[in-house]
Amino acid sequence: MDFADTPVREYGLSPLLGPSPRVLVLGSFPSRMSLAEGLYYANPRNHFWPIMRRLLDLEGDAIPEWAEGLKARHIAVWDAIASRKFQPGSMDRDIRDEEWNDIPGFLRAHPTIRCICLNGGKARGSFQRAIQGAALPSSVKVHPLPSSSPANARYSLGEKIERWMILA
Repeated sequence: MDFADTPVREYGLSPLLGPSPRVLVLGSFPSRMSLAEGLYYANPRNHFWPIMRRLLDLEGDAIPEWAEGLKARHIAVWDAIASRKFQPGSMDRDIRDEEWNDIPGFLRAHPTIRCICLNGGKARGSFQRAIQGAALPSSVKVHPLPSSSPANARYSLGEKIERWMILA
């Protein structure tokens, strides 16, 4: 692939957001496949949607339907990183020159959020940088969770589901 004509920066996806969200699932940055599809967790090997389907009994056969199920259950999805320097792969460890989403502003705009679930270690570190020491509302609890990424072989799907039960 010739990257000579590629953009210098890549930008993430808009939040997946329904009315009155109570939970915010926060990832690091969308994968190359998710960016191409314009859908969160589009890689079929990622465990995010199997976890959500199991925990929340989501109906449907595809991501757009499952996404609507999350919104109906007052769950929002977003990423801590707004943009990054272009990179050819999707691995979190390769992310460089990040710019952060305004998480404190998002929480002010959506005061119904009571729980933030951090999808993996990179999301946790990125969240801490994105909030830059800002005080979160005392009503918001933050839960670091194992990454749903297929690269996270440390946990089986069953173990991930167990740890993610906090969301349900």
